[in-house]
Amino acid sequence: MRQFDVFVSPSKETEPPFADKDLGWFFCENINEFLEQSEAEWVIFSTPEININREFLNSLAECIAGFPMVDAFAPRIRTVDGEFYNGLKLDKKMGFSEIANDAELRFVAAPHFSVAAFSRRIIQRTGHLDNTLPKELRLADFSLRMLHAGGKMFHVPYLVTSANASIDSADTICKDLKATAKVLYKSLGIVHATKFAVHHPTVLPTLAILDKELKYKRDKATDLSKLKQNVLQEISK
Repeated sequence: MRQFDVFVSPSKETEPPFADKDLGWFFCENINEFLEQSEAEWVIFSTPEININREFLNSLAECIAGFPMVDAFAPRIRTVDGEFYNGLKLDKKMGFSEIANDAELRFVAAPHFSVAAFSRRIIQRTGHLDNTLPKELRLADFSLRMLHAGGKMFHVPYLVTSANASIDSADTICKDLKATAKVLYKSLGIVHATKFAVHHPTVLPTLAILDKELKYKRDKATDLSKLKQNVLQEISK
């Protein structure tokens, strides 16, 4: 079994930047079409702007060995301007907001939408990405659904990758307010989604008329849930 599979999406590239027997590369437009082909212990989802190099993979391997009970990591991203983007916490006003730049080891609600690493085990329990959502929200949605499968996403200050081109800050993750409300409802329920809607009244009709497909997705995500209230408190600080 390989140690890592890297999914770069959306991408039309065909040649990996380097080859390694413990590393698989998937360049694709739709991750879900190839996800079941993954045979690695860990899967990295990345956009083309993120530099997945040996240094980052070695650092990730050290984190996996150092925190064996963790199922997902939210890497910090060093931008081309030398700034840092970090993982996200739950925010009742914004939906999600970036944790402090000097944050120590902690669990987070979601990664920056450009890169994240998940164990094979937790992916098998959580399922596929929801491609009906804007691409900026897909990893956040997956990370919240993962909570019900017993996984949590971890922030390690020294797990850093770099962007090789300009990328948006995490603020763009919630630019689609209606989609954000649906993500919150799907994994956290109507109460949490309504708290968000209080700050964004335009989404209230969306929550008032929840379609059958969204209710089905919520039931599927939360069936036999392992999520505890203290975890929500932990990823909201």
